[in-house]
Amino acid sequence: APRGTVPKMGFIMLAYSPDGSMDEFGRGFNFDIYRLDPQGGKSMDRICGHLLVGLDMPNCDTVMDKITYNVSSNFDPTLTRDGNIMFSSTQGNGTHNFSRGSTCLLVDNWDGSYPRHIYGNEVGEQPDTPKIQAKESSDGYAYYIEALDSDSGIGNLARVSWTTPHAKTQSRLNSDGRLYRSPHPLPDGRIMVSSAERQDFGIYYFCADKGTVSELVYDDPEWNDHQPQPVYPRCKPRWINSFTAGTNFGVATVTYQPFDQVEVEGYPHSWSTTICFDTTLTNLPIGPYAHQRAKEVGHGDIKAIRVLNAILPDEQDSRRYIQGAGAHLLGGAKSSSNSGTSYSQRRMFGYQYVEDDGSVVTSHPADEAYCTQILDDRGMAVQTQLAWAYVRPYGGRICTGCHWGSYDKKGYLNLHSKALYNWWFSDL
Repeated sequence: APRGTVPKMGFIMLAYSPDGSMDEFGRGFNFDIYRLDPQGGKSMDRICGHLLVGLDMPNCDTVMDKITYNVSSNFDPTLTRDGNIMFSSTQGNGTHNFSRGSTCLLVDNWDGSYPRHIYGNEVGEQPDTPKIQAKESSDGYAYYIEALDSDSGIGNLARVSWTTPHAKTQSRLNSDGRLYRSPHPLPDGRIMVSSAERQDFGIYYFCADKGTVSELVYDDPEWNDHQPQPVYPRCKPRWINSFTAGTNFGVATVTYQPFDQVEVEGYPHSWSTTICFDTTLTNLPIGPYAHQRAKEVGHGDIKAIRVLNAILPDEQDSRRYIQGAGAHLLGGAKSSSNSGTSYSQRRMFGYQYVEDDGSVVTSHPADEAYCTQILDDRGMAVQTQLAWAYVRPYGGRICTGCHWGSYDKKGYLNLHSKALYNWWFSDL
């Protein structure tokens, strides 16, 4: 394509697990989302119409780029009409789901610069039910499978509103006791799905009013038929400018910081920036569990944040990571995040003081899985982030508070926080 025109980028999004990898639950895989550029890379040159002088964007110009960083797994990527990449994500933080993790729905930009939660990792959003194989439909819903367990690709057909993902807009559609997988919405609003009463899967249309399949499309009695893919002209998705966080926030992500190019011993990646407008803004209940907050806090009560980096084990012998080892000392299996009872360890690679209005800005290495904790005047954690996060090189993450839920559920004011001014006008 000529420079400065982007008629078709032609990216391929896929889930991939490197050989010999292990996730935070000790399973022998660690899937993440990768972007493949069949046109040979140099995508920024094609997008901008010229070479970027003085700034290297290796994560955008490469032929293959890992765009998500999770210590569990991200999988089942699909392209939405607004240009986002939606996928299933298993999260070990948040509700924990009895140490099994919650498989929820996330979306991200094409280069991994803006991951955000859609549905499934909160109390009240069926966190114990894995949500997989999601597809967006023209009726404004995201259709997905509620898997029977974390190792199963079959289950019940469900949906949640794509524009307002909330427990009030979620519903299970089938009531017939059949097994379902691979939902694919059609442009006319019909749903094509693979379904079976017991073993022999066939391709059917689904009738939401009746709660069961309607018309049989195809069923080979000798084979299980899966993944129906309707063939029709698709509209060009909206192009997402990944260099800003969007006009709705009233502030653009400052992507080019002088310290972004600094090399730090022990960290192979460039640095990135995270800003939170108000660390005391929350809707989480007070309680003793990991997905709750320890106490009531207001402006001035949160003194600092620490950023915890997750490290997966490079150990092929799973017997060295026996679940429950040390339980008599630690209070129960997997009760410690930094011991042999867990398949990941954590280290602090970021720390920053919080302004008296609750805002904070900090820098830390990019392309690393991390979560943030807010600390009181004794240095004790009041609340822990509910999911693993990551920021791409030279990028920025904007956070509005320490709460659950997607941005679509709430409206936010344009907050002129102290940390924001320090970010723009500091001497760094």
